[in-house]
Amino acid sequence: MSRKLSEEELKLMVESGYSSKAIKLYVDNVNVGKLENATVVTTFLGSCGDLIKLYLKINEKNVIEDAKFYYLGCPGSASSASAMTSVLKGKTVEQAKKMTGNDILTELGGLPKSKLDCTTLSIKTLRKAIAEYEKLKGRLEL
Repeated sequence: MSRKLSEEELKLMVESGYSSKAIKLYVDNVNVGKLENATVVTTFLGSCGDLIKLYLKINEKNVIEDAKFYYLGCPGSASSASAMTSVLKGKTVEQAKKMTGNDILTELGGLPKSKLDCTTLSIKTLRKAIAEYEKLKGRLEL
């Protein structure tokens, strides 16, 4: 389910500072969608007005087996969340806790300076999901 950018849209994204990888993640809708039987689902609304709904499937060994998301917002939010969910797969919850916006930016290969807050939106959504997971897990272990 990829989207088609016009030549003008593509040119605008490149001129704005989106890396080719960020554009590809956005165009290809990488990891966009609902994850059935997710362990935790959370939604976070950023100060910019963009919203991410994150789905994580975490196994009994605290490894993130799968991650997907929906978003309402700009290409920066979409590509940041795509990069984050790609990097998360196979990581433990403890490793995921240590992820930063710079990790996402490195995976993307660049975003416009005005869109660096998009990586923060992804990380804040992840932190909220992990906190909810740990709270849920704590209740289950009682």
